[in-house]
Amino acid sequence: MFLLLACGSAYADVMPDVVYWDTPIGKQLRAHMSADADYWELSPNFTAQVTQSYCSVASAITVLNSLPIAKPIDPRYAPYAYFTQSNYFSPLVSKVIGAETVMQMGMTREEMAATLNANGALAHSIPGDILSDDNLRTLLQKALGDDGQFVLANYLRASLHQVGGGHWSVLAAYDAASDHVLILDVAKYKYPPAWVSIHSLRDAIATLDSTSGKSRGLVLVSAPK
Repeated sequence: MFLLLACGSAYADVMPDVVYWDTPIGKQLRAHMSADADYWELSPNFTAQVTQSYCSVASAITVLNSLPIAKPIDPRYAPYAYFTQSNYFSPLVSKVIGAETVMQMGMTREEMAATLNANGALAHSIPGDILSDDNLRTLLQKALGDDGQFVLANYLRASLHQVGGGHWSVLAAYDAASDHVLILDVAKYKYPPAWVSIHSLRDAIATLDSTSGKSRGLVLVSAPK
C-alpha cells in the first residue's frame, strides 16, 4: 500500500503514527535508514530491561556503552569493563537515586540526566512541553546523526497507543521522508522497535510526570569534551 521510494515525502501525511519494525512498512523504513544514524552505534549495545521498572537503567547503559568513556567492571565479566544494570548504581549515582527507589518508581527526566553525569557522561535534559514539532524535528535531525550525541526519550506509552504508563527508551534514527523517529524499546519482550511520527512523539514527551510534577521529555547524552 505504501511505496516509500515512489511517494517521497508525500507519504508522511498518510503514514500511521506508529509503525512497528517487523511490519511491511517498518521493513521499508529500516531498509532506507541513513548510514550515519545512531542505530548503527547503539544496536551492538542495545539492552533489554531486567525488570519492568528498569527501563531508565537499560536505556542509560545502552547509551553509556556506546560512548568512548571509562566503564566500570562488573565482576561477572571481569576483567572486561562494561556498564550493566547492576553496576550502574555507583556510589555517586546512589547519592542521586538508589536502585531500590528506581525499582519501585523509575526515574524522572532530571534524575536520568544526573545519574548519567555521575557515571561519566555529559547529559542534559529538555522538557517535552517546551518543544514544538519543528523544534523537536530540528533537534533530532542533528542529534540522531553521527555527531557523538545520543538521545533518550521519556514518554507516555498511552500517547503511542501502547499499554503502560511512563517509559524510557532510546531514539535511534530519523526518517525525513516519513517524518518518523525510530524508538528502540528496551522492553523488548513487550514491543519491537517502532517508528513514531514527530507529532506523536512530541505529544508523548510533553505529558506530565506525576512523580516530578514536570513534563517528560528528552535527555541528550555525549562524552565529555
